[in-house]
Amino acid sequence: MTRAPSGFPVSEPHDEKAGRIRTIEDIRRYLTEELPSSGAAVLTGGLGRRRVRELLGRLGDPQDAVRSVHVAGTAGKGSVCAFVTAVLREHGFHVGTSLSPHVYSLLERFQLDGGPAPVRDVAAALEEVRDRETSLSGGPWGAVSMFEAATAAAFLLFRDHEVDYAVLETGLGGLHDATNTITRPDKLAVLTAIGLDHTALLGRTSPEIARQKAGILPEGGVAVALRGSAEVDQVFAAEAALRGCRLDQVDPARIALPDAVRPGLPGRHQRVNAALAVHAVRCLAERDGWRLDPERIAEGVRRVRLPGRFERRRWRGHPVVLDGAHNPMKLASLVDAVRDEWPGRAPVWVLTVKPDKDLDTALEVVSPAAAAVIATEFSTSGRGRPGGVPASAEEVATAARRAGARAVAEPNLSDALDSAVELSDPDLPVIVSGSFHVVADAVDLGVS
Repeated sequence: MTRAPSGFPVSEPHDEKAGRIRTIEDIRRYLTEELPSSGAAVLTGGLGRRRVRELLGRLGDPQDAVRSVHVAGTAGKGSVCAFVTAVLREHGFHVGTSLSPHVYSLLERFQLDGGPAPVRDVAAALEEVRDRETSLSGGPWGAVSMFEAATAAAFLLFRDHEVDYAVLETGLGGLHDATNTITRPDKLAVLTAIGLDHTALLGRTSPEIARQKAGILPEGGVAVALRGSAEVDQVFAAEAALRGCRLDQVDPARIALPDAVRPGLPGRHQRVNAALAVHAVRCLAERDGWRLDPERIAEGVRRVRLPGRFERRRWRGHPVVLDGAHNPMKLASLVDAVRDEWPGRAPVWVLTVKPDKDLDTALEVVSPAAAAVIATEFSTSGRGRPGGVPASAEEVATAARRAGARAVAEPNLSDALDSAVELSDPDLPVIVSGSFHVVADAVDLGVS
């Protein structure tokens, strides 16, 4: 079996027999070729969520079979999920985790105890989903999307493996998201930092986006939210009151990790994410009657690694950092992390940006921290990653120049990496960022 550097399988021979889903290639083909990708249509009147509820009902409502932690927000969702998973595992619990999007392998969406679930088990869950989805997609509900089918399969997998806790990252927004189908009142909702992203779908302002994210708050349940701007905090409080949900809004300084606890993911923002995750797990422990152990917390936080988050690798012997930060808020956190790691120095950045990500603001964030920006583009297909079109390399380079950076347009990623290495100090890494697509493409090229 072929594996990505992350340890997740990426390719196997396809089993043609009776069209059954058996291998990782069958999984990829079903999710990315047989089904439509998710898009704006999933938010239209909440149709996507209603469709998933119908699908899950036909599967026996697996989303309500286990206790769950449901995470939404603009930045930090995946990291918080990983920290929650790690701390729970260190305390002896069996944990299922579903992350979105994936970077290297579709199996990142189906994890058991911090690693990829067995291919045969994921395949079996998807086979069961397909048996129900086929008739549903032909009716008035419309076609089940790739993300909806994957979410339903993750719920099935976690139920069948009898996990103690399921940890789920929302795909887009929260209110109409396919993951927002859990009805049991003991779901713990976690809201991370809120900023502007997917504005065409979720709203043009932070309060509008916050209202979408707050859609995961459970009726009569409990939630934890990271404090942000006053207007975002007010939206969260109001939405919690409407749902009769007890909301714990926490100041990052109040839940700070002890200085001796070192998260496995670098950056001040990751210390905040880890602290929020630990606070969420503390809520679970108090509710479910078990005790948190400080040493196990520290060990769990230390062990966390995530694909596409500050990954240290090499290209032709030169150090490289891969990070999928893809909006101005996430790029600002990455800039801070790079400055903390290499104070007083400015690395060369290889950057690609989607045109819907506020190009000028993104480059205003990166340019002051960059010795140069090598603008490039990513592939729009491969490994079952959701599609999307990058801004042209010349558009990114022009925005970088407007922001005061030295910039070169190199549409070919291999050429961009070579140019960046040539311009870089030998002991300073090249930072490759702007999209999970470019991170995965870099590994496909041989960054390792």
